[in-house]
Amino acid sequence: MENQWLLSPARQLTEEEKFLVWQKPVTHIESDAEHRICAEVYRNWTRGEMKITNILLEGDAGSGKTQLAKALSADFGLPYTKVTCFADMDKSDVLGSILPVLPKDENNTEDVTYKYYPSEIVRAYENGWLLEIQEPTVIRDTAVLMALNSALEPDGSINLPTRIVHRHPDFIAVITTNRGYNGCRPLNEALRDRVQHSEKMDLPSVEVMMKRAAAKTGCTDEGLLLTFARIIVLLDQTAKANAIKGVAGMRSYFFWLDAVLQGSETVDALYHKVIYKITTDPDEIVILEQALSKHGMLPELEEISQRRMKTNGEVMEIHTEGTMEAEFSNTVPDNIPAVALRKSADSEGHSNYDAENAADTQSSDNGEDGDPIYHELQQKNNVELEQQRRDFRKHLNQQAREMVKGSSHEKVNLIVHRPEATLAHHREYHQIASALMPVIRELVRKTVPLLEHEVSTEFAKSRVYGTRFHAEKLASPDFHYYSQKCPPDEEPSLAVALRIDESASMSAFGRLDAAKKAAVAVYEFCESCKIPMLIYGDTADRSSLERMSLYSYIDYENAALNDKYCLMAIQGHSNNRDGMALRILAEKLMKAPQKTKLLISISDGQPKAMQDYTGETAIADMKGVLQEYSRKGVLFLAAAIGQDKETICDIYGQERFLDITDLRQLPARLVQVIAKYL
Repeated sequence: MENQWLLSPARQLTEEEKFLVWQKPVTHIESDAEHRICAEVYRNWTRGEMKITNILLEGDAGSGKTQLAKALSADFGLPYTKVTCFADMDKSDVLGSILPVLPKDENNTEDVTYKYYPSEIVRAYENGWLLEIQEPTVIRDTAVLMALNSALEPDGSINLPTRIVHRHPDFIAVITTNRGYNGCRPLNEALRDRVQHSEKMDLPSVEVMMKRAAAKTGCTDEGLLLTFARIIVLLDQTAKANAIKGVAGMRSYFFWLDAVLQGSETVDALYHKVIYKITTDPDEIVILEQALSKHGMLPELEEISQRRMKTNGEVMEIHTEGTMEAEFSNTVPDNIPAVALRKSADSEGHSNYDAENAADTQSSDNGEDGDPIYHELQQKNNVELEQQRRDFRKHLNQQAREMVKGSSHEKVNLIVHRPEATLAHHREYHQIASALMPVIRELVRKTVPLLEHEVSTEFAKSRVYGTRFHAEKLASPDFHYYSQKCPPDEEPSLAVALRIDESASMSAFGRLDAAKKAAVAVYEFCESCKIPMLIYGDTADRSSLERMSLYSYIDYENAALNDKYCLMAIQGHSNNRDGMALRILAEKLMKAPQKTKLLISISDGQPKAMQDYTGETAIADMKGVLQEYSRKGVLFLAAAIGQDKETICDIYGQERFLDITDLRQLPARLVQVIAKYL
């Protein structure tokens, strides 16, 4: 828009004023608001009383208010200056000050003179500059606002101690202010009324955000620009919807993108460049993380991290006919490849990765006439996915209530939750898994050949009937004394349920960390061995309306909705009603088609909940559950990690008891136990 909107083309600026006219950098992207303001001011500039000289830009930090004010200086050809208001601002900051001038002879106090020094407001007002008045809403003294009101009149004037200054015809005031921030008050009604044009400054459209970021950072990856822009918009909307004071703006977007381009890890940079700028309150951070998870942003960030890690800074060059880059020699070999990879300046190592096929891409087929048929990418709609999650959660609640009917827990208020993973959970899971995977892979390596052998083995052991008697099984109380021939297509028949006590005492002495590691180890091992699994947590007495809480982390009933990262949401809450949790999980295992059903309970104490579920009553209930479902074929194992190991051993029995003295051994011990049942 160079020279298109000059308001006073005939005006001759001084050298100082020319220096104050803002020069647009090449990275500046003109917005719709800039076009709109320029058109309105230019159209009315010679219309007398309809002239637009006072403009209000109101919006969140980082929405581009100051950038727009400077851009107007370049568009109109007016010198730019600004004044930043503060709470204790007084009239001298508006009008200027009369200050003493000391004589050269410091001992001569009689010749002291006084000189008037105009404020920046007066200079802009008198000389016809574009003045940005930042944050007038913080001023406490109403007299200062009244002085500003008078100055903003179309034919206004300012009474100075030495003279009266009239408003220059070219003077434009641009008021920029945030809305609803700490320390800000509503904009004075009289001041707002003197504004002739106002703009609501929000984040620009995603397309404009991408253009500005590409210009600022030099990023050419449109996928990266788009994903980051969508996340910034989502975080900003979530913060507003939940009354979180911070904002996610363009500055956060630029610096997050730049950090990732310079090699920072995507998620780590998101926290330090964006989330922690919005808030550092743990509860508010969880709200932001849940919003990212709910809208499916976490997989996109993971994909970006993995892609950047794999490409490792390589740049694709496509060689076609025509001139080559100047850095190449004039002689071009005939056999130069059409596509080549070269290293960027900051790349490391080498890259030798095969292309990965997109999971949701369908193959292309040929029609009857030989023309290719193209299939679009199939992507699940977030709304549909959220509806599936709600339906499954509702199903689990109905199922759990049905399973406790006829028991002493029938009238206990029960809610089954499906926790959602956050960015922090992703990071924590990867940290835990990276330490455990060497042990898990070794166990998987030893176990998988046994599974393959069992598919075609001559006999399958541990059966309640068969053709061959195994005397060594007489010591086992599960009545599985026989073996039978296993058909070639029969796979190992094992289902595993892991129950984790989430009582408040689990938060002490590293027990919760041990439980999380155990859950990760069990999940990764069972997933590698294709073993159906349930991983549930439970607590009691969260509220008077929620006497029993179940947390469904992993459920083979709808494996597509499982999210392993939500295992990091395991935490200590309140009491524990063990018998009820064991009954529900045992009932779920009973419905599984697998023949061997193993239920492992990780707990640090004996059962205790309100309404007299404690002591002998609770212990008797647990023993009753163990006896009932043991007869039905469920195998129980208790991993005791707390101070009540003797009581837990008494409840479960020595044959079902696993004493974990060193919590670091818990993950490996559980995986080894599961492997024995295959």
